[in-house]
Amino acid sequence: MMKTISYFIGICSVFALASCNPEAPDTGGVDKPAAKTQKSIDNIESRPLNIAFIFGDTINDKYNFLIDARKELESEEKVMEERVNRKIQKAENRYRELQQQSTTMSQADMQEAQLELQNLDLEIRQFQETLATDYRKRETELQKEYIEKIDDFLEEFNANGHYDMIFNYQRGGNVLWVKDSFDITDSVLTQLNDRYAKGMAEKKDAANRPESGK
Repeated sequence: MMKTISYFIGICSVFALASCNPEAPDTGGVDKPAAKTQKSIDNIESRPLNIAFIFGDTINDKYNFLIDARKELESEEKVMEERVNRKIQKAENRYRELQQQSTTMSQADMQEAQLELQNLDLEIRQFQETLATDYRKRETELQKEYIEKIDDFLEEFNANGHYDMIFNYQRGGNVLWVKDSFDITDSVLTQLNDRYAKGMAEKKDAANRPESGK
């Protein structure tokens, strides 16, 4: 059966902001002396970057959107298994019926029974594939929604341009060590969950609100 959706913090190995690469001011077509240009480059290169990191595993485990998404997919997988098992049980019952009748069947009847069983097998396989396709589609939709939620949140979270980079830290990854003072996981997680709860409450209110004109 399909594996439950694998989530990972798609924020991004790196969230780069425009402040990392400021545009050069318009000089009106007048070339500046090379020495001054070099000095400006040196200033940019020497400016300390404001960076932060998020524990991706913590977001995966505790972000309520992902928790709900996993529950939804696990429930859907269970329903799929039950539907497939019902079809298989029905086919097995029909097989036993035909087997009991086989002693009195003619050659033509035997061929017809064999064809019926082959069609039942094909029907089950096609049914499984249809369910699997629907499952993968929903899985992809949830992954896309998750990435969009993270992107939208970080745009708002860093609207003041305070951070030049926000990256995903996972033990055993490419980043071997980082200061705890750069960790913004708790703050991000709290705000993500608050934002998600607010959105869910708004959806619930909208669903319960009477339609206009009724």
